[in-house]
Amino acid sequence: MMRPAIHLAAVAALCLSLAPALHRDHAVAGSILLTADRLFDGRVLREGPVQVLVRDGKIETMALPGAHGTPRIDAPGAERIDLPGHTLLPGFIDAHTHLTYLWSDTTHAPNYLGDYLGSPIVVAFEAARNAEKTLRAGFTTVRQLGASDDVDLALAQAIDRGLTPGPRIVAAGAIYPPFPGRADIRWPPDGTAATRQEIVAKAREYLGKGYAWVKIYETSGTWDDTTGVPYYTRDELAGAVEAAAPRGWVAAHCMGLEGARRAVAAGVRSIEHGSRLDRAVVRDMARRGIFLVPTLYHLQWYADHGAALEYGPGYGDRLAALQKEQFDSVGRARAAGVKIACGSDAVYSMHGENAQEIIWLTKAGLTPVEALRSATAVNAELLDLEGEIGCLAPHAAADIIAVPGDPTRDINLVSRVAFVMKGGHVVRRP
Repeated sequence: MMRPAIHLAAVAALCLSLAPALHRDHAVAGSILLTADRLFDGRVLREGPVQVLVRDGKIETMALPGAHGTPRIDAPGAERIDLPGHTLLPGFIDAHTHLTYLWSDTTHAPNYLGDYLGSPIVVAFEAARNAEKTLRAGFTTVRQLGASDDVDLALAQAIDRGLTPGPRIVAAGAIYPPFPGRADIRWPPDGTAATRQEIVAKAREYLGKGYAWVKIYETSGTWDDTTGVPYYTRDELAGAVEAAAPRGWVAAHCMGLEGARRAVAAGVRSIEHGSRLDRAVVRDMARRGIFLVPTLYHLQWYADHGAALEYGPGYGDRLAALQKEQFDSVGRARAAGVKIACGSDAVYSMHGENAQEIIWLTKAGLTPVEALRSATAVNAELLDLEGEIGCLAPHAAADIIAVPGDPTRDINLVSRVAFVMKGGHVVRRP
């Protein structure tokens, strides 16, 4: 387990290498007046022209068309940024990322949690690069579901302090079963728990460190093993939920039906992947207000890169079958009224491609507006940050992006983000 001194070394290394360039990005923001043709506020599209005034990192006021035409904001001295033809949206939120997962250029192999690189400091540098790619793609907040050596906590602190550019990170400590008989799986031993008592202790340890979430690996299911066998009982999962309840939430990795049943009955906050959900489970999820984070696009990514990942024979057929099951699960969940959250499960070289998940949600049957809500208002609700992020409204954080054209008519525009502002600081301009 990484010691605090290593954490400090990782942050210090980031600071020393990046501070000169970052000082400009994190200069004190003044007033900025944005204009555009239309605005998606996290729930509905408002045709323009529209204006948004940002001051001190927050949205101060907005001018939207009404019955008497479009009012104008008088903001003398504000920097004006005109975005003709563009749509303003809240900064996207990705509810399932792995910023410390990367493709190793030295070993030409995937790197899970730093296994191949060895040094958590090197992983921190790589994760910082992935974070910047994610931010520039328009994702101003992410939920980070598991990393070794608490690198994600160190990275979150470095971003918050302005040492390196990246999205706001809501981090989860991950709990894994011991994986008996699976020598090929090398999760960090300090993250494993075999009993309810160990699960409760590990959840409390994570929350004490500053994690807001606990992720628990409830079923088997890597992308080369799609069986989805459950590992923990309902009572064991309930231990994690009860331990987290005072200060945090639990997300459950579930690629099998029985594992999902147990996790829903235990009262987790979100089901990750949810590959084989039946009608009874989704009805229970809707009744309990449990979110589904289906992570659709990365299945295609794994299929496209299966040979490089050294998957066994027939991986394409297995992934195609799993993809159909996952699409069917999303359809059942949507029909039952389950809140569907957008999470890319970005790994390896996927960082910066996060918006593909929004597009793939529409392939699974969501409308473009529903998909945009998933990446904004729904994810803000999942993270218990409604009114702060995921919306364009007075007093909300000035996390604002822009795409050319109207994404409610052409959802593919979400992959063409031209403008990014996080907390009132302009990160990317057209």
